[in-house]
Amino acid sequence: MACLTKVGHWKIFYNVQVPKDEQQMIAEIRQGRRDTFREVFDAHYESLCRYAFTLLKDMDDAEDVVQAVFVKIWEKREEVEIRFALRAYLYKTVYHQCLNHLEHRVVRQKHQLYGQQQMEKEVALPAAFADEMEVHIANAVNTLPPQCKAVFMMSRYDELKHAEIADQLGISVNTVQNQISKALGVLRAALKTQVS
Repeated sequence: MACLTKVGHWKIFYNVQVPKDEQQMIAEIRQGRRDTFREVFDAHYESLCRYAFTLLKDMDDAEDVVQAVFVKIWEKREEVEIRFALRAYLYKTVYHQCLNHLEHRVVRQKHQLYGQQQMEKEVALPAAFADEMEVHIANAVNTLPPQCKAVFMMSRYDELKHAEIADQLGISVNTVQNQISKALGVLRAALKTQVS
């Protein structure tokens, strides 16, 4: 069934039904045909990742989002309603997943900022405790897992930006933020036991 839309002096026809070859593919995916699902995945994965990257500005996050979309489609294959072209459906789904990811990223960054501010308040102790606290902090830092310790040291002692750390270690900025948050949690717990 073709619908007609008028834009200015132009009439645009567009197909609102799923093309017949795609109807067959969708039916096969619903039946659990892995080869058909793989065919759809291979045909669209890279372009969807590039699209997600334009929204998220982070290729690791873009790949995570696209993979999550395909996993959800496979897991819910019997319930998924695809009423228009498969490519359009995939792009729309990735778009909405990217929006959710961006919202979560903002919330996560607010929590990390709050954690850092709390840590700075707790570390601001009287000068008489400075030497003792330095020892406790050094001991706590030494208990961190290797990557977490490296990220924390580069951030706090080398004063590198998150993007610079990510570039040097070959990890995502998101991973850098998570590692710093984890390190601050360990330090906060260690300092609480020393101060109390």
